[in-house]
Amino acid sequence: MNEPTPKPGSTDITTRSSSSGSLLDSAFQSLPQEQRQKLVEKALEKKLELDVEAIRAERRHEQSGADMHNTVRQVRDLESSTKSDYTVRASYETASGNTNVEVKKSNNTTIIVVAVVIAIVFLILFSR
Repeated sequence: MNEPTPKPGSTDITTRSSSSGSLLDSAFQSLPQEQRQKLVEKALEKKLELDVEAIRAERRHEQSGADMHNTVRQVRDLESSTKSDYTVRASYETASGNTNVEVKKSNNTTIIVVAVVIAIVFLILFSR
C-alpha cells in the first residue's frame, strides 16, 4: 500500500519538513490575512512586555548589587569602629526575587565572664 506523498510547496499542516519552524510557518500562512495581522500584533505586544520586564530585571539587579556593596561597606565600618554587638539586616529585590541578609556580631567573652563569675559565686555560697 502506497501512502500519498504531499506535493512540493503544499501548505498542509500535517506534513513534516526538515525545518523546525516549517509547521508553524505553514499554520501561520494558512490563516486569513486578518487573523495573521492580529497574531502579529499580539506577538509584538508580548515581545514588548518581555523587553520591558527584562529592562526592569536588569535595573533591579544593578540596584541590588549597589545596595549589597553599601551594606558590606557599612558592616566593615561598624566592625572597625565599634567593639559592641550589632545586627545588620537588609533586604534586596533582585532580578529573580528577594534576598535577605543578616549580619550579626556578638561578643561572647562578656557572656562567658559573667557565667564564670556567677559560677564562682555559687561555688562560694554552696561550699559553706
